[in-house]
Amino acid sequence: MAYIALRGAALAAIAALIHWVYRWRHPKCAGTLPPGSMGIPIIGETLQFFAPNPTCGLSPFVRDRVKRYGSMFKTSIVGRPVVVSADPDVNHYVFQNEGKLFESWYPDTFTEIFGRDNVGSLHGFIYKYLKTLVLRLYGQENLKAVLLAETDAACRGSLAAWAAQPCVDIKDGLSTMIFDLTAKKLIGYEPTKSSESLRENFTAFIRGLISFPLNIPGTAYHECMEGGRRR
Repeated sequence: MAYIALRGAALAAIAALIHWVYRWRHPKCAGTLPPGSMGIPIIGETLQFFAPNPTCGLSPFVRDRVKRYGSMFKTSIVGRPVVVSADPDVNHYVFQNEGKLFESWYPDTFTEIFGRDNVGSLHGFIYKYLKTLVLRLYGQENLKAVLLAETDAACRGSLAAWAAQPCVDIKDGLSTMIFDLTAKKLIGYEPTKSSESLRENFTAFIRGLISFPLNIPGTAYHECMEGGRRR
């Protein structure tokens, strides 16, 4: 009798596990979800998402799935089900209707680092702020009058510095040049006059924002939180 009860409990546990995995891989939605894979339960496709990108182009994670599923696909990253869009028209429509038909969502790490009250106040304003910022910095008038000359000067300076080195990592060099130029435009950052590498701090910060919220030593999230406390 005990054997039958134990066997029944095991079968029930297996059935519950199968049902949970099925629900994970086929989330409910009022509409029709695009094709894609939710990966393994809880972890999803996070490991593939964080895989290193050897180039400055589109990440292999997005490129491979666009090739397999199309410009929109579903997946799961850092424990959350998401839909990824690589369609310019869809993205433009989403940004145009941010705060109306769509509402910004942020990972748990984002809300913990910035504070839930601060993040909550951002809804409805992000698109307007980004649009104003992009037009001011990279609009047609500023592009012709200022940015082309500054980009040319940055390229010449980087090439001169690279010429004195035995070898150069092109991806890292270009990323540094673009970051320094953008940071100079945004906050007046001068890498030659700074005692710290802003790009390294920024990279660590971004890595922590989109990581698992594990606040233990050695994790990207912990380093990001510690950096915020120090500053």
